[in-house]
Amino acid sequence: MEQLVIYVCENFRGEYQRVVEEEGFEDVTVKGFPALCHCSSQSCEMETFLQETTAGRHSVVFGSRYCQALQAVADEPSGSFITGDHCFSPLVCDEFLNHLVNQGDYFVSGGWLCQWQENLAALGFDRATAARFFQESSQRIVLFDSGIHSDVEVLLKDFSSYVGLPCLVIPVKLDGLRYMLRSCVYEWRLAQQGRSHEQTVHELRSQSAEYSATFDMMGKLSAYAQKRDVIQKIKDLFMMVFGAQNFHFWSDQVKLPNELLSVKLPDEQGYRLFKGENRFCISIHWEDRFYGIIDVSDFLFPQYIEKYLNLAIEVSKFCGLVLHNAEQYETVLASEEKMKYLSYHDSMVGLYNRTYMNRLLSERAPSADTVVFMFDLDGLKGVNDRYGHAEGDGLLVSFAEILRRSFRETDVVARIGGDEFAAVLYDTDTTMAESIKQRLLDMIAEHNQALLKKHLQIGVSMGYAVKVRDTDTIEEIMKRADALMYADKAGKHRQGSR
Repeated sequence: MEQLVIYVCENFRGEYQRVVEEEGFEDVTVKGFPALCHCSSQSCEMETFLQETTAGRHSVVFGSRYCQALQAVADEPSGSFITGDHCFSPLVCDEFLNHLVNQGDYFVSGGWLCQWQENLAALGFDRATAARFFQESSQRIVLFDSGIHSDVEVLLKDFSSYVGLPCLVIPVKLDGLRYMLRSCVYEWRLAQQGRSHEQTVHELRSQSAEYSATFDMMGKLSAYAQKRDVIQKIKDLFMMVFGAQNFHFWSDQVKLPNELLSVKLPDEQGYRLFKGENRFCISIHWEDRFYGIIDVSDFLFPQYIEKYLNLAIEVSKFCGLVLHNAEQYETVLASEEKMKYLSYHDSMVGLYNRTYMNRLLSERAPSADTVVFMFDLDGLKGVNDRYGHAEGDGLLVSFAEILRRSFRETDVVARIGGDEFAAVLYDTDTTMAESIKQRLLDMIAEHNQALLKKHLQIGVSMGYAVKVRDTDTIEEIMKRADALMYADKAGKHRQGSR
């Protein structure tokens, strides 16, 4: 039996082998080629790969168009090449990968993680040099977990701890790879059959065309990361490719028509053909998650409705995966937004923190109407020492809330130390600064009068400064405001000692 040999990076060989076994492709062999991106010294393995791929065998090579191994055999190819922008492209859509790359993420596969210590050693890294390399080039380690390898999450935590970076696990399914391999195998079988088996050739050509069309649809669907956009693209595909005149996506189970209640059940067929109505409905599931029901009708060529249904069933499986990936994408975005918020905000009082203030100092020059306030909360140490840190934390939170209410949303208000706060105001003059100062003092007085716990009364020393020279930086204005704030504190201390 003729064999189609599929060559793939050794780090992904397990995923390809799993699909080949599940599809029952007995005429397909999966072989791994060395991952030169991690180690260019695998000369023996590379020489074998070059000899096999140039020996006239039936082969298909999968990989990134930037892969060094593929570039080594590109001059004299005897088989075909299927490439993408990333090694992970058959598992995850390029748009999602590009987004994560732009966020500074470094991708790893389960296959690579199973030998991460050997891979780092092959690159000549010890712990110090590995940590320096990954921390300089990346913000986070991302594992796309296909479920092929066991204990990969444990290995990921060990690796991320080793290089000193946070990590994230994103589960992925093999449906995209499955459709890609089906199309590839059917096209190869078609070429093997020759002209003497016209009926077989016709059937294989039809299957190949269907899977190619399905794979093309999948690529278009994968380009969208938001659920709303995915559903709109599904609608476009069904109306353009199948010639349907009407499309509805039932995502609300409460509004589901009675005739479709059984369609949504995962243990039922998952679809229903209303041939007399020129209509069919297909349930969209991913594992135990129900996303909705595709309801399409009024086909321009109703005589082909059963053929449309068969192809649509295949497409619907991938629709569930795309919607699942969209949820993952939205979860990652939410996680990134949360991480960004936490990195620039004080976890106790919710105001900006010193990290954000330092960034402001380095990135934004003050305008002619910039004012900086500096604050020091009086008596915090005494409250902590006498009543406990919980009471002191309450004092900080109360003062932060007064600051938040005293300033505008466009002003930058931050806690920059234990009892130190600052505010940077743009589009502000001395008159407005005095008005803000008085409003702040009035709110503190009102707060203190309403308190039952008198030891939690707020006292604050403050000072503010404006830009007076063209060369003034925010940091210089802040220093002048800080000096005025300490002068205010010293004046209170002298009055209290009389």
